Amino acid sequence: METKAPLRPRFILLALGLGAVPGLASAALGQDILQPWDLGLSAVILLAALLLASNRLSPAFQAAEIRIPFFLVFIIALVPTAFLDLVSIATVTNDERAYLMQAELFTDGELSEPLASSPASAWALNRRQVLEIPPRKTAEGFQAGKRYPKYSPGTGLGLVPGTFLGWPWLSVALMAVFDLLLLAAIGKKLSLGHRTLAPLLLATSPFFLLVHTSFQSEVFTLPAALLGWLALLHTRSPHASKVWPLLLGASAGWIFLCRPLTGVLFAFAALPGLWVGPQASKLRGTAGAILGGLPFLALALAYNVAQTGDFFLSPYEVYAEIHGPWNADGTPRDVYGNGDVWGGLLRQMGRWSVTFFSMLGGIGLGLWGLWRHRRVDGGSGFSFALLLPVAYAFHWYPGHWGYLGPLYAFESLGVLLVGALLLLADAPPVWRRSLILTSVSFGLIFFNLRLPALTMQQMHRSAPERAAKVAETGSVVLLPWVNQPALREKGVKLSTPDRPPFSDQRVVIIRENPTPEATRKALVELGLQDRKVYRFVPDSTSSGSLTEIDIP
Repeated sequence: METKAPLRPRFILLALGLGAVPGLASAALGQDILQPWDLGLSAVILLAALLLASNRLSPAFQAAEIRIPFFLVFIIALVPTAFLDLVSIATVTNDERAYLMQAELFTDGELSEPLASSPASAWALNRRQVLEIPPRKTAEGFQAGKRYPKYSPGTGLGLVPGTFLGWPWLSVALMAVFDLLLLAAIGKKLSLGHRTLAPLLLATSPFFLLVHTSFQSEVFTLPAALLGWLALLHTRSPHASKVWPLLLGASAGWIFLCRPLTGVLFAFAALPGLWVGPQASKLRGTAGAILGGLPFLALALAYNVAQTGDFFLSPYEVYAEIHGPWNADGTPRDVYGNGDVWGGLLRQMGRWSVTFFSMLGGIGLGLWGLWRHRRVDGGSGFSFALLLPVAYAFHWYPGHWGYLGPLYAFESLGVLLVGALLLLADAPPVWRRSLILTSVSFGLIFFNLRLPALTMQQMHRSAPERAAKVAETGSVVLLPWVNQPALREKGVKLSTPDRPPFSDQRVVIIRENPTPEATRKALVELGLQDRKVYRFVPDSTSSGSLTEIDIP
């Protein structure tokens, strides 16, 4: 790692101050992106760090290095999230349920499942983020319908190992292990101090921990971003193995297979590292990266053609064209990115402002560190950390608020932590240790204070399943049809029906149709006509009750 001039404390304060601006601006402009306590708590943590740094503590503290055994880092990162996944009663987002469905299909050796034979039974099984292609007649004959999640196949493939064993959370835990090991390797490559320092900062990051209570696609792209960045650093080294450019391309390809836009942004951000500076690999590195990414690109295109019949038409785009939201000209907004750019950027950076390093303004340390040490990677880390929030600022949806940070920029968390450590390596020792110690100490507190918000989301979504526990074995619980479109839309978002085949040893949850006749037709087509039927009745809390009904 190159040596920089010592960093004076006032410049650290400047970085923290600039990093705090988006969070303060989002609150001042009334942007509904933070929970009431987020800004205040992050400010308290910042104040604690500054007080610790300004206090002339004992020489022992000023000389101390933060050292912790690797197994403790793994425990800190894995035990809370694994426990929460095991006791979780529901997912927090519809996306996660779609990813789990995709993994179940892949585990069974299928890309899709047959669609119910009529609109009535199709509605009874309707799920969000799942594309339903109805049966239709063609010149060649009758073509059966099918349904499958709208997302690219990478996340579903990543969940397959855990799903095959019956514990999908194992795949999430495995990704967290990869994150920690890869960050340790990057820390060693850049001489960032004790080998567990960078992994410890990641393991105590509330953003990292909260996302790893989920099955979000970002869980499977963060390790790829870290591996790709590590491969880029090695590719720039003299006499680097030809394997490293291949790994760089494979990392970008895997990200593309999970989150196509993020994969393109990562590949674009890697270009400066391949072409800028005396260590640049240029043509050899670029050719190797392209070769490494081609298999993943081919797999993504093959998946498209298998599902939609067109190499360049993704299921995501088809779903958007059917379900919207739409722009005034009828084009789907959530594919082509026609959101409020400035508002979107404020949503992304405002969340980073209170999340990174667990303190208000901490993002300034990461961004400035990446820029200050851009010769290390040609500026690729800084480019990636900047491109993600800017690109996703065009997105119509800001990412679920429950995970605290900017979910669509999660993949840059690792490189930003490295950037902060690079910056603090130039700072006075007392400032470096104070900021790191505060981040590690308060990160777990921030994580625990956000958990009730996620739990409340799970309670809302699991209300029908919890109410169904008192139903007779083998009965049917109907998610109620509501005549008011807005309320019906809310119910569709929160509740998810079961998937066939249906065992007679368990309660089956499906959607009620708008008429008794259609509901009866759905029950007959699904083979449920002889079972006792209940209707779920939500209440004003996060629960509900069951009412036994007769379907004429």
